[in-house]
Amino acid sequence: MKTMIVGLATAAAQGQIAACADYMGVARSVATAADVPELLELHRRAPTDLVVVDLAFIGADPVMFTSTVRAQSPYTEVVLTGPISPFTASRAIASGTNALVCGLGTETDQLTASVARSIILTFPGAVRAAAAIPVQAMRPRPNRLTPREVQVLRAMSDGKSNAQIATELFLSIDTVKCHAKRLFRKLGVHDRAHAVAEAFRSRLIC
Repeated sequence: MKTMIVGLATAAAQGQIAACADYMGVARSVATAADVPELLELHRRAPTDLVVVDLAFIGADPVMFTSTVRAQSPYTEVVLTGPISPFTASRAIASGTNALVCGLGTETDQLTASVARSIILTFPGAVRAAAAIPVQAMRPRPNRLTPREVQVLRAMSDGKSNAQIATELFLSIDTVKCHAKRLFRKLGVHDRAHAVAEAFRSRLIC
């Protein structure tokens, strides 16, 4: 199975991702780091297939960070998340960054939802299989989401803010918040990362 290290700027975000990875059945394959030195040391000891970091977590030049990771293991893919200027983005790609999830806000829920989707895309088989184990089979099936709630959930999985979702779907921000509360309740979750994970496991989104 593939492995990945996730670096997010806050303890709250790190905790959400660790819990989300456990929820999806891939906790042994997803490590979280509290800071850049710890991440690089984890990667030096056991190079992973993927490194996903929030730009705020790096706190320095993303080009230098990517170059350091790739020097440790040229086959590791690096994904950066968060707002980034076009100039810095082009330099990051030139240095070996494999993907940029740009244009996101800095709210914890937005970032962790995007990282949760990265986990899902990296371990699709394991995440789907986790839904079949007995403890998960005992969970009630999510109530059916409306088409609009599915649209909101898809946008959340892309790391979009309530304001961005409202603009994209021609809704008010308050209406987006209402849809979010309803879909959270139907899925039996309390944050975006777990909503994205549960929706994928239940095949509400792919």
